[in-house]
Amino acid sequence: MSQSHTSSQIGDLLVAAGLVSPDSIESALVMSKGRKSPLGKVLVESGLVTERELNGTLQAQNLIRERLISPEKASDVLKLMRVNGDTFVDNLFSLGCEIEAINFGRNLGKLFVDAGAISPHKLSLALETSILSGLPIVRVLVLQKSVNEMVAYAGLTAQLLVNERKIGYDQAVGALKLSHMHNEHIEEILEFGGLKRYREENSVRLGELFVLSELISELDLLSCVEKSMAEAKPLGQVLVDEGIISELIVSSALRAQKYIAEGTVDPVRAAQMLGLCAKTGRPLEFSVEELAAMKPVMVRPFSELKENLSLVDMIEIIGIVNSAELEQVRLVEQRESDKLEQFLVNRGFVDQEKLDAIKAGHALISQGVLTAEQLIFAFHVWLWRRGDFVSTLNLLGWKA
Repeated sequence: MSQSHTSSQIGDLLVAAGLVSPDSIESALVMSKGRKSPLGKVLVESGLVTERELNGTLQAQNLIRERLISPEKASDVLKLMRVNGDTFVDNLFSLGCEIEAINFGRNLGKLFVDAGAISPHKLSLALETSILSGLPIVRVLVLQKSVNEMVAYAGLTAQLLVNERKIGYDQAVGALKLSHMHNEHIEEILEFGGLKRYREENSVRLGELFVLSELISELDLLSCVEKSMAEAKPLGQVLVDEGIISELIVSSALRAQKYIAEGTVDPVRAAQMLGLCAKTGRPLEFSVEELAAMKPVMVRPFSELKENLSLVDMIEIIGIVNSAELEQVRLVEQRESDKLEQFLVNRGFVDQEKLDAIKAGHALISQGVLTAEQLIFAFHVWLWRRGDFVSTLNLLGWKA
């Protein structure tokens, strides 16, 4: 989507809500083009809207694009923001807008707040970022380093057990608090506290098996688990719908779970089997001899697979250059690395603004300030928001 189209949408929303007059938008658009600065930045600097109102407009824009809210309802929310100064999300709920995914995220976030894992301010920031980016809130919390993967997964587990009425809300809060304090699995804490066992000894969750098989990252798993819970769909179905895992591999993973439960194979060996199925397209049905021949090998966590990335590696994982073009880019990288950036821009693979953002992010990864996953997340938020890339990082809670 072009920046001019995005600007016109923002202007239309602000005019429809009565926050800015049409004449003021026209003047701001002229200034925006003259300064080569985003419309939103011009509007804030001119005092026509506040930073909070601009962020609310960007959230409204995304929800309209996803057909989760009507333009008329979005205008009502923005009008109310001008009156009371509250956040877009708070006003959205005060007007009775029930958006299932946001409602689930808000309830899940409240559980983290009540357990002392995050502050109300961090929850508010994460909700805004979740709407801006389209990512589930638990993944946003991890990317913003508000919680780690284990605590995030503990929160999802606690929410699931509450939804299934296996534990009360107070028990969920207490267990999540201990999980956050001691960085331990929530089931172990619940069992240690005298509650019944929630998992059989020889059991591995479907998502955990996919992570162990290196078929999905922990961050992607968190997103899919939250979506599974919010939409009341089996995790396997969500993974297939999202195009992350094929139906064949999901059915193979379910059989692998059965092997583990029966004690036929250990989880690491089952994960190897599943990884082989994904590579060969062969269903998971092995002979006893084949099972015996497979020796468990410890697999590297996903985070370790993304170390020492080159600039071209970053372009590949961000996904803005297709595979055919990427081969040409890698050839230039190998033969004339000093001309790589010029080649990327001249051939139209990326414009200078995108290249500068990728380089800035790549430098932050090299310095250990950001992870590759955080950069991908920030870059795609920036693509919609544009403007200064560092400002987007600051909006997401990362001080560059």
